[in-house]
Amino acid sequence: MLLSMTGYGSASRASDVAVVEVEARSVNHRFSDLLFRLPRGYQALEESLRPIVAEYVQRGRVEIFVTIEEYRAKERTVRLDRGLLEGYLKAYQAAAELLGSSAPPDVDKLLSFPDVLIVEEEETDVEAVRPLIEEALREALANLVSMRRAEGERLYSDIAHRLEILEQIIQRMAERAPLAVEHYRNRLIERIREWQDEVEVDPSRLALEVALFADKANIDEELTRAQSHIAEFRKICAAGSGVGRKLDFLLQELVREMNTIASKAHDAQLASWVVESKAEIEKIREQVQNIE
Repeated sequence: MLLSMTGYGSASRASDVAVVEVEARSVNHRFSDLLFRLPRGYQALEESLRPIVAEYVQRGRVEIFVTIEEYRAKERTVRLDRGLLEGYLKAYQAAAELLGSSAPPDVDKLLSFPDVLIVEEEETDVEAVRPLIEEALREALANLVSMRRAEGERLYSDIAHRLEILEQIIQRMAERAPLAVEHYRNRLIERIREWQDEVEVDPSRLALEVALFADKANIDEELTRAQSHIAEFRKICAAGSGVGRKLDFLLQELVREMNTIASKAHDAQLASWVVESKAEIEKIREQVQNIE
């Protein structure tokens, strides 16, 4: 069954170390575009998490949001950068001498200068939280795919209806095509009757003219190919996910067949049905743009 590229899924996992929440969102995109938003200290996990996403999603823009709340408070220490402080102190003394000031250095000001005091935090134990992130990510992606599948079923329902309309139009075209040749022959005869006092008409030449028109206006091949494209379209839809580009290509072929029919069939009714069919194809294309 078809999968939409639009979906959402979330999941959470908890242990005595941390609570992890994962949200997965996806929208349509021509290619596979993956964006991770991981907390500070966990960005290094992105490369190992990407293959997991690829197991569930083949195409679309996917955003993964990971929130982590650790139970254990990290130890924080303050370190004094002695070399930098000495540098600030020398600069302070040089400025005081230049200005002729005898005021002693202000310790509070010196310590407030950038990077003199450095707060260091205990490193994150990424490996202790990794299993929670991976489990929550897989569940969130499974929920995302479930929503994409439900949306894909809705899309296919609309597409299937429009494919039936296309087949009905093609059937009407097939029934109308021979009549178009007969109408052309009748128009020629009518004109000949108007000119018969002035022009002598060779019946064999008339028959030849009608035959040439019938050959040029024959749209049997185009109608057969159009029906074949529709059958292939249904077959691909039944194949499952990752078929959006193939379906888009078939729609291009359908449009090409209709354009050829319009150029070959000099008949107002056929031309009207070509316009109607292309309108339905365009509506199908709009749906296909959101299929994985």
